Amino acid sequence: MIQTFLDKLNSTILCLDSELRILYINSTGEELFDASITALVDKSLPQLLSPVEANTFTTKLQRFSEQQQTITEHEASLTLANGRVVIVDYSIYPLDDEDQGRLLVEIRPLDLQVEIALDTLNHLQKQASQQFARGVAHEIKNPLGGIRGAAQLLEKEMPKSELREYTDVIISEVDRLQVLIDNMLGPTTGMVKNPVNILEILEHIRKLLETAEPDRFQFHRDYDPSIPEFQADRGLLIQAFLNIALNAVQSLEKNGQITFKTRIGRQTTINKTKHPLVVQIDIIDNGAGISADVANTIFLPMVTSKAEGSGLGLAIAQEIISQHSGIIKFTSSAAGTVFSVILPLEQT
Repeated sequence: MIQTFLDKLNSTILCLDSELRILYINSTGEELFDASITALVDKSLPQLLSPVEANTFTTKLQRFSEQQQTITEHEASLTLANGRVVIVDYSIYPLDDEDQGRLLVEIRPLDLQVEIALDTLNHLQKQASQQFARGVAHEIKNPLGGIRGAAQLLEKEMPKSELREYTDVIISEVDRLQVLIDNMLGPTTGMVKNPVNILEILEHIRKLLETAEPDRFQFHRDYDPSIPEFQADRGLLIQAFLNIALNAVQSLEKNGQITFKTRIGRQTTINKTKHPLVVQIDIIDNGAGISADVANTIFLPMVTSKAEGSGLGLAIAQEIISQHSGIIKFTSSAAGTVFSVILPLEQT
């Protein structure tokens, strides 16, 4: 009962022994330290922090343990062993019982609320832009049918066959624009949810990409095999992840690298809704990164920095993930880009 309650908290709760080894950590700590509870228990807390941070934090923990004082620090910058910096409030509570030297530590990330607000704002902006794009697409689609029909009639009246090549050009270009408009409108069929295995979907995409360009890049897989099946539309998810993966491939030079990574997340908020269990899928490339000129608009339709791109792949991917109550985020630098898809695990 108590463990269930602790697992539902947004805060990371740790119980440490006198040598600062983790005796207990709640499930929220898995997301903070990017490791499972099994891997974290019995590990020394300083091992999870950067060397400089470990020295400072260890000194504080030992001092408060000896003095049996409770302390809280606000807006502290905490650098983890993987280099990630989080802004947190944390509290240290010495446990006053027969087991002297034990500590209770609570860590509350402050950037969570800011992230939720930004996610909500971005979601609303993208919804508005997608509605605008769909409206424009519908307005263009109707005249295209008329142009195609007129070209077909004109073709029948052409006295010379060599003149029909011009009507052929009109018809083929109208058909090309029709495909583009259909892509702008997004998936036209309703979702059909069935139990899906996310690793099977990712492996399907990996095989597609390796078959298409076997010598251009190397694939790496970092899968959590414990992820359960969940309810989703398999076909739509394949389309979404394929669009994201293709975007990664297009950013690579020869002999580039792509990594598919999956992890379980707990007590994660997506667009103001808190989900007890989510899956995070990272698609990581070591390409040149996303241009700053398009970074804030990359999910909008028709936005692209690639000469051969239509600017619709990521917009369609985001629409599909949104239909599954999920979200797409990304971080990018000159060393590469990470697209993270977070989906609630709606149990079968």
